[in-house]
Amino acid sequence: MKKPFALFLILLIVAFLVIWPYYMYLYETGKINFTEVNDEDYRGIITFCDFPHWSTDDPIGFNFIKKKIQDFEYLHPGVIIEFEPIKSGNFYYNVNDIIGNGKPDIIPITSDSPFIYNGKLNPLDKYIDKNYKKSLRENVLNGFMYDNSVYGIPLGMYTSVIYINSDLFSKKEVEVPQNGEWSYEEFLNDMDKLTYQEGKKEKKNFYGVTMYIERSYNIWGFLMADGLNIIDDKGIVSFKGPQAESGLKKLIELYAKGTIDPVSFGGDYSKVWDSFTANKESAVLVDESYKVQYLKYLENKNKLFQFDVALYPEGDGDVPITISPKIYGYGITKQSDKKKLDMAVKFVKFITDSQESVEKIGYIPVKKDVPITDELMKKIDMAVKYTDNIPKNWHDKNIMFNKALIDGLKDKESEKVILEKIKKALN
Repeated sequence: MKKPFALFLILLIVAFLVIWPYYMYLYETGKINFTEVNDEDYRGIITFCDFPHWSTDDPIGFNFIKKKIQDFEYLHPGVIIEFEPIKSGNFYYNVNDIIGNGKPDIIPITSDSPFIYNGKLNPLDKYIDKNYKKSLRENVLNGFMYDNSVYGIPLGMYTSVIYINSDLFSKKEVEVPQNGEWSYEEFLNDMDKLTYQEGKKEKKNFYGVTMYIERSYNIWGFLMADGLNIIDDKGIVSFKGPQAESGLKKLIELYAKGTIDPVSFGGDYSKVWDSFTANKESAVLVDESYKVQYLKYLENKNKLFQFDVALYPEGDGDVPITISPKIYGYGITKQSDKKKLDMAVKFVKFITDSQESVEKIGYIPVKKDVPITDELMKKIDMAVKYTDNIPKNWHDKNIMFNKALIDGLKDKESEKVILEKIKKALN
């Protein structure tokens, strides 16, 4: 009898030594939760939609959010997060695609989201305390404020930057700008060198720069190169004066030299993306900074050339200034059930509180004292610091502005005529 008992005891000790470390790991990482469920908490379905958040490990872009959902549902028994991925791979979307007849409870927003201004979202002021505000970088919450109320909780920051095909630069003996900084004259000369043709019978065109314009803010870094401030001292949006004219003149010159890929002036973003990545027809892509992680994924898999990141060129303003929606986060649509609203806020905070992970999905942390470790992300961090917030409720006006600008460039009009077109479009 002693031998079977001794064997049982040995097996019990071995099982304990094997299982205990794993059990402690689950406990310390929150995967085992002994917190009592509050019977008064909401139980039910919360609907949620989001864009992809790419990383070097996730080219599809939904692992980040699916892991958050899985962990949150475990910690809150009875709560189901019904997730609907937004298929668009960028923020150049029609806002009506986000909220339709069956509106989600939680939606992604940027600071130019019309939902902040049209009464579709719940104000969240009572969920945001002083300590949280103090933990954020300067002016982060301002992007989600309207009429002194906060309508979103931020996840990360982004802006538009310049992506560089380092191989094409090397081929044409053009130097990649040190630390991502260059003057407008250097930029113009470089784009000129990188615009050329190859082939004898069937000539192939190569361009200095490509950028999607129609629904984006990608053009503003060029327009503001000479120090333009589009919001005057009285808080009024104004695109006029000598700095507006000189910024337009720079863009007209860039266009006149033929350095801008014609697909930039169409409405198809995929053609712009392919011009830079797949077709390698453009040496430079002006695009939003969160896409850096997807480009890194392609580069790591040998599906892309070596690339780099640069800021907008500096004109007379001496800084690479631009404007951008800048803040990405989440809003909660109007709720009649207070318990459901409370739980939705808990989930949004659960997503956004882990600021150490946002760099991996292409964003700059919104909280202070979170270090940036990646060299390309450090350049993007610098670009974000040079990015001003957009005017309030500017989404639709920006599209009208861009269309007037595109028409003026295509018609080869002067800066003064284009300014008049823009003025008419905005009034």
